[in-house]
Formats: sequence, structure tokens, C-alpha cells
Amino acid sequence: MHNFSKIILHSLLLIIFVVLLLIFSMSPYFYGEKYYYQDAKVRESLSGELDTLIIGSSHALRSVKPTVMNEELGTKAYNLSSPLMSMYGRYVLLKKEVERNPIKTVYIELSYNAMALDRENLGLEGDLYLLGRLDNMSERLEFASNAFEKEDYETVFMDTIQRSTYAISNVFYNGGLEQYKTFGYLPVPSVDHTLTEERKKEILNTETLDSKFKTDNVDKLVDFIELCKENDIRVVLIVTPINDRMILQHTNMDDVFNQYIELAKEYDCEYYDFNLDKERFKLYDEVTSYYDITHLSNSGANIFTTRLSEIINSVDEGKDVSKEFYDSYEQLKKAILKK
Repeated sequence: MHNFSKIILHSLLLIIFVVLLLIFSMSPYFYGEKYYYQDAKVRESLSGELDTLIIGSSHALRSVKPTVMNEELGTKAYNLSSPLMSMYGRYVLLKKEVERNPIKTVYIELSYNAMALDRENLGLEGDLYLLGRLDNMSERLEFASNAFEKEDYETVFMDTIQRSTYAISNVFYNGGLEQYKTFGYLPVPSVDHTLTEERKKEILNTETLDSKFKTDNVDKLVDFIELCKENDIRVVLIVTPINDRMILQHTNMDDVFNQYIELAKEYDCEYYDFNLDKERFKLYDEVTSYYDITHLSNSGANIFTTRLSEIINSVDEGKDVSKEFYDSYEQLKKAILKK
């Protein structure tokens, strides 16, 4: 009997040791906030102050600067975006901030592929980022149970330990990341993406986008539109600029554009596709405005956020801004080829 009790005690001690070891090995990612996109403490410190949110994928993360928006529109804004963020992840993060802040306006970024992506082609990365942005273990467990399948748990576990290792090394070698001083926005450098006339013709209409909107994505988008409407929050759907190459090479950008128009009409939302901005060529150049073919550089983000604010100010003044935009991507392609 004594030996049996001893075995039980040793087993319990071993379990406690393993649990503590796991907590210790994963905690730098969850609590250190030195790894990419970890900002729970910053958002908590701003709780009750924010009135404007930007949420989307990396396109929004690298395109909308809250500091510029605050200056141009007099807001207190925060960019909640992160790479490959799923529609479910967007909803969870948005709901949390809406519940603890007097939010007046939400900008929802919808890129050319946002509604066509699912777990098969999106992967786990976006939800792994978001897992680390939640405040406590209860929230993380609830999110994980909904976002991941049982067969994903090993990947989630190993990835979290790896990110914790990176978080520790960032403290020693980089002093942590500076991006949270920008209210969630992540600046990236400029890369020259200039196309020759010959190259424009070579890539024209050579690829086709997956333009089929996934039902789950539409349902979740509707969920957070309704969440905003229930809280008297203005919903603004936006598409951030991508470079000329992306626009020229895809045959069916208008298929995506038209579906977004219908969604915006059905759910009574403002919708602005800034790829179709007629000021596009005056505002952005292929040398300094883009980081890669789908993301703006820090220079481009400054310009874009100022332009977005200008459009919103015009709308608030009762002006019709529809003439500021091309009617279709086919019109835009013609303009790109002529410039």
C-alpha cells in the first residue's frame, strides 16, 4: 500500500513537472510580447479609449497607419490586422475590442482573395498568430477549440514553443519589436516593381483568381457586420492598393469586385476599392510605394491612409465620391497600359 501511494505521488509530481515545463516553454510567446504581432498588453492599456478599428490581413496591416488616420480624422484608431487572419479570427478579435471600447467606425479590409481562402489554402499560420494575441488561457482554449482540429494540436504546440524561442532571442538581440508604437501597423521598406511596356503586355491576362466566395467566409463577414450594426458602429469595407502587375495579370478581378458590391448593398455598408482610385497613378509609383506585388511599403501606406481619410472626410461632408473611382478593373487595366 505504501509503495502504491509512493507511485501515485511520483506520478502526480511528474505530471506537475511536465505541465510546469510546458507552461514555462510556451509562456514567452503568450506573455513576453516580443514576437511578431503580439500586442495584448498594448491593446489592454488602450482599453476604453479606441473609437476606430482597422481589421484584415497583411494587406491592411501594411497599408493603414492609425497615426496618420488619427491626425487626418481626429480619431483614436488601432490596426488589429495580422497576416493570413481567418474570418473567424477577425470576428473574435473585433468582438473583444468592440466590447471594451467606444467604437464608432470599423474598417474591414477585403483583399482580392479574402473571401475565397479556406483552411486548405490558408493554413494554420493566421490563427496561430491570433492565438498569441488573446489575453488569457481561457480565451486561448476557447479559440483553439473552434479554430483548430484535433490533428492540428501537435503543430500548434510545436509552433508555439518555436515562437517562444524566437521571442526570447528578440529580447536579447533586438530589444523586442518596435511595431506596437504604431498602434498595430507594421511598416515595411520600398522595393522597385517597375514594369516595362513589353513586360506589361507579356503578363496581361495570364492568370485567373479563385473568385468563388466560400460560404463560411460570407457567413462570418455577415456576423461581424451585424455585430457592428447592433452596436451602432459604422462599417466601411475597403480594398487596399496592389501594384500594376497583380492587376494586369489576372483576368477576373471584376468577378471579385462585383461580388463585393453586392455584399455591400445587401448589408448596407460603405465600400471603397482603392485599386480603382482615379488618383492612383498620381499617388503611388512602382518604385517607392510597394513592398511586394500585393502590399504597400511604409511610404505607400502614408499616402494611402491620407487618401482614405480624404475620401471619408468627403463622404462625411455629404459629397458624392463615386466619380473618384473607375467603374471596373477593365477600365483600370486600360489606364495602366496607356500610362
